[in-house]
Amino acid sequence: MATLKIKFKLNPGREGIPLGKLSKQTENIELFLRSLIADFGFSDSAGLWLASNFKNGSVISTAEYPLIVGSDVVFEFNNGLYDLINLSIQKTADLPHQLSYKTIERFSKLREQLDADEKIGIGIFDAETSKVDWNYVNRKDLEEMAQAIDTELTYSGSIMGYTYEWNKGAVPPYIYIRELVTDDLVKCIYKDDDYDNVSKLFQKRDSLVTVTGIIKLNRITEKHELTMANQFETAPDFSDNDYQKFFGCDPSITGDLTAAEFIAKRRQDDN
Repeated sequence: MATLKIKFKLNPGREGIPLGKLSKQTENIELFLRSLIADFGFSDSAGLWLASNFKNGSVISTAEYPLIVGSDVVFEFNNGLYDLINLSIQKTADLPHQLSYKTIERFSKLREQLDADEKIGIGIFDAETSKVDWNYVNRKDLEEMAQAIDTELTYSGSIMGYTYEWNKGAVPPYIYIRELVTDDLVKCIYKDDDYDNVSKLFQKRDSLVTVTGIIKLNRITEKHELTMANQFETAPDFSDNDYQKFFGCDPSITGDLTAAEFIAKRRQDDN
């Protein structure tokens, strides 16, 4: 059993580091480590990673995640770090399967506090001997890595949910749909010619609607945006009798509530 540890060397070969630069780079390092640990299923709460064993000169320190983990986790963690370092050097679009786009983006952001000729040292601890294997990446490596990764996915699809907001004065105009499954607000841009179709979506506040078009997924934020809507549909209204027939297949679903009360409660909970 062990803890997860990684060393960082800032300003290698130089004496010290400006305080402002140290503060900002430390923040970037924590955000990267929090995203990395989340990829392995652990808590990414702020303040869990602890810095220790500081050395003078180039500012060397150890960042440690205090939770005790198995040797297999240490092995996977170290492999993830090696994959990121190799990814930044090789500039390939092939991503390590266990790492998220968010982690890769956070890693590439370590470039923001590096001078053009400056490197950052990343020391990976051997799980058995605790010896440190130093690896170095520079600003150019990290910039090219960020450019090589396609963080946006475009596809045709639909958003289903409830109308939330309508900005018909914007250029281009758009609406927001509260997505049914994720509860996220999804921006849907439409053409002026579809004004009447959009207005029908808002005729009843509680109507379930579907908007179809070209969707863009930001792989880092995992947020969707419908960049050009071309179809607008409203789900048909059902009577209480229709719902009673549906729930009749399993009366226990609604408990002590009537079908109408059950539907109303679910809509209230969603809002």
